[in-house]
Amino acid sequence: MDFVTTLPGSPIALALLGLLAPAALLLVCLSFFYVDFAKIKGIPEIPGGEVLAGHLYQLGHDHATTAATWAAKYGWPVYQFRMGRRRVIMLNSFKSAREWLVKNQSATIDHPWFYTFHGIVSKTSVATIGTSPWDERTKKQRRVVGSFTTGPSIKKMDKMLDMETCAVISRIYYDSQNEADGISPHVYQKRLALNLMMMFCYGTRFNSVQDPMLLQILRDAKTIASFRSANSNPQDFIPHLRYVGKNRRMATATEVRERRDTWLAAMLQAVTTNLNRKRPGDKKCVAEMLLEDNQEGLTELDIKTILGGLMSGGFETVYSTLIITIGMLSTEAGQMIQDKAYQDIMNAYDSPQMAFEQCLLEEKSPYVVALVKEALRFYPPLKILPARQVYKTFTFEGAKIPKGLLVYTNTQAVNFDKGTYGPDAGQFRPERWTDKANGIPPPYHFAFGAGARMCTAVNFSNRLLYAVFVRLILSFKMTPSKEMPPNTHPIGYKEDPAASNAVASDFKIGFTPRNREMVESFLKDSHEGLTEFVTGENAEPLLL
Repeated sequence: MDFVTTLPGSPIALALLGLLAPAALLLVCLSFFYVDFAKIKGIPEIPGGEVLAGHLYQLGHDHATTAATWAAKYGWPVYQFRMGRRRVIMLNSFKSAREWLVKNQSATIDHPWFYTFHGIVSKTSVATIGTSPWDERTKKQRRVVGSFTTGPSIKKMDKMLDMETCAVISRIYYDSQNEADGISPHVYQKRLALNLMMMFCYGTRFNSVQDPMLLQILRDAKTIASFRSANSNPQDFIPHLRYVGKNRRMATATEVRERRDTWLAAMLQAVTTNLNRKRPGDKKCVAEMLLEDNQEGLTELDIKTILGGLMSGGFETVYSTLIITIGMLSTEAGQMIQDKAYQDIMNAYDSPQMAFEQCLLEEKSPYVVALVKEALRFYPPLKILPARQVYKTFTFEGAKIPKGLLVYTNTQAVNFDKGTYGPDAGQFRPERWTDKANGIPPPYHFAFGAGARMCTAVNFSNRLLYAVFVRLILSFKMTPSKEMPPNTHPIGYKEDPAASNAVASDFKIGFTPRNREMVESFLKDSHEGLTEFVTGENAEPLLL
């Protein structure tokens, strides 16, 4: 009887066939149709990987460090692997990043569309220009933003830059007087970056580091940035996770989107209702210029995208490099860098007062220029650049790279490439940039990306970093706190290894004025020159 029931056509055999056939079909689908691209011939692949997740979970919380470890382990500066259903190329060397993003920039100009960031967080208003797929709308938006960040345009921002950098010096000067073990520089630099973008975009600012709305926007920005991080959003790569169970990330995305939309709309509305207001000097903000002189035929969504992109792309990134570099300057080795920078500033300008004023307009100190470059190389704001997507097929070292392929640039690995920066690539050494024979080619580092989708605000960001470093070094000697010294390790300093933006863990710094009378003179002169620039609710006394 047992033999009979197992014959072909028997109920048990049919039942087994009914179970095995779908399983076999599923296995075939997962093997041949689930992943967007087959293995690319000519590029090595990381071994292992799960059927559904690929190597996504093997990357852990710190994708940049894991990717760099894989590159070192296998000796592959460029390799492929899988993140869920997507095949990915990871670039881990300066040479390969330059080859893909600069030499083949027209082929790697695109950005992918991600379900969480583009489909949920940006559904109702904006995705940043720097993360938008390449199309006519993005081209138009980049042209507009580029016109606002040219050399002549930056010169028009000198009063705004003067105000915000002076506000940092002023608040640090007064707040540190009652703190024997130093103060945390984080919120001062975050407000600096946010205020610059708010004045630039909307003509308004926060005049206190304790402002509840300031703190709310900073929290929201941190949350929104997390949705651009690959390791926090597996549903972008494993589609069925979007529909299985209760997804808290989706709920958080919707909540922060609604809150972000509210404060962005409120700021734009404030500009719209005051277009004809009197303003001192050449002070039109970007929102006013977009609304009044719309030669590009921008839609309302275009305007929101440009403003929202500048707000998030501008202030969320630059302060992270500022904060950790201040921490590094306070260390024993960093204090020697402070001394060298101070002497070079004094050699470049006729007086401390002239240096304090002119640093907004010109970058005359070669050593501080070198300090800015080294800060961006050693502490890039993004350890992995926003994902690129191949826009058109090209060939790399004999391998055919297909259109639509996902590409990541591991800035953490690229910026420490000993083949480009030498055996001391792991050391913070500004002198590498004062040596004209260093042989480092453009773009020198990949903190701003490279090629056709390089950050549009690179010139302004460099000028901002230069001005802040000059003014801080002129005003203070920075030393580490005894209780909360900074962790300045180039990998270990991050507060959250999983975050896309590399913000330093909390620490405190002692800010000792080099000369109190001189610092107060800086603040007095700047305040007198800014009386017409910041008025009404925006006003903030610099000298108390």
